[in-house]
Amino acid sequence: MSDRLDNIFLNFANDQEDLLDEMDMTKDEFIESAKRWSETADGKLEIQKFILEREIDDLKKDIADIESVIDKKLASIREIDEELSRL
Repeated sequence: MSDRLDNIFLNFANDQEDLLDEMDMTKDEFIESAKRWSETADGKLEIQKFILEREIDDLKKDIADIESVIDKKLASIREIDEELSRL
């Protein structure tokens, strides 16, 4: 689980560099702080929640990407139907 958490924290730190700058934290400081926090009872639950929220966000992005591909393919089908109707 530690490697997984490290990756999650690192990805978050990379995504939120501006926020960390505002908090005057480096990526390494954030990751170490998050690891220590994840060792508490509250922290473990919050980390589980955080992980699930990240996974949901990733899935929503994947769904949006798939919907975009579907829309493009449907547009192609409409163009083909228009061309067929002219024949």
